[in-house]
Amino acid sequence: MKLGITTPIRGCSVKELRSLAIKAEQAGFYGIFSPEVPIYSAIGNAHVMAEATKSIRIGTWVTNIYMREPIMCAAEAITVQEVSEGRMILGLGNSHKPVNDIFGIDMGDQYESMRDYVVKLRSYADGSSDHYEKVPIKRNVPVFDIYITGLTERTAGLAGDLADGIMPYLADLKHLKKLYSSAKSKAGDKKFEFTSGIPVFLSNNTDEAIKAARVGVGRQALRPSYKRVLTSSGFGEDVKKLEAGIPPEEAISDELLNQLSLYGKPEDCRKQLEAQYANGATLPILTPFPVGSQSPMEMMDELVKLLD
Repeated sequence: MKLGITTPIRGCSVKELRSLAIKAEQAGFYGIFSPEVPIYSAIGNAHVMAEATKSIRIGTWVTNIYMREPIMCAAEAITVQEVSEGRMILGLGNSHKPVNDIFGIDMGDQYESMRDYVVKLRSYADGSSDHYEKVPIKRNVPVFDIYITGLTERTAGLAGDLADGIMPYLADLKHLKKLYSSAKSKAGDKKFEFTSGIPVFLSNNTDEAIKAARVGVGRQALRPSYKRVLTSSGFGEDVKKLEAGIPPEEAISDELLNQLSLYGKPEDCRKQLEAQYANGATLPILTPFPVGSQSPMEMMDELVKLLD
């Protein structure tokens, strides 16, 4: 079973990053990815994990394109690619407007911004940029894989056209199938990864896991991009309740929770995970959230059980 995981979304220490990456590799996960929430750098975290491991794929989930010039993003990713001896996966995203607004970032046309960024970044990575005629910045390192986030069919098509994989998050199975179809129509026969980002709340205390899942999913569902997708997918009532201030414990329906997350005992989550593969996902990527006072390593201990 090909399965990826992320480190905790709110970040953790360098010591914990090393331990998490080593344990993920030993357990047999295909890849481990770092989220990027200021003041944690996804690429910096990937570098740490690359140095601590030997075989597991290392990546970002995802790097904010508005916070780095393409040339420096390429330079940093190339360094991780070299350190990891070819295991780097650079996940790119636009982040969210509320986050970018804090830093005075004008996102402009997000589709065109992503297109322009990927084209420039790849040209720096593979040596095809016109800048090489003026500045000697070529590095003899194999090109790393590039995945991009996508929650619209148009952006999924962009991923299929320009990237090596797509990284949607918090999308139901029906919507994911639409995204995969759009990406595949542009990717053709080339090697392409269909990931599915899934928030995970694992614990033998099922009641506590369900409570944590409702709160966690409810908080994320109010992000503008997620609200649009969930509404178009038939979960508009859930969104309206959240917007009205109804607590997530009451607003989030069982159907929404089952479509978007894994929760409860690891052994009880396998059927939900199998549904992702049956739906076309080639690499589900699990994002752990704490149930109660779970530490990063305790969350990892629960994730490992999914592979048993």
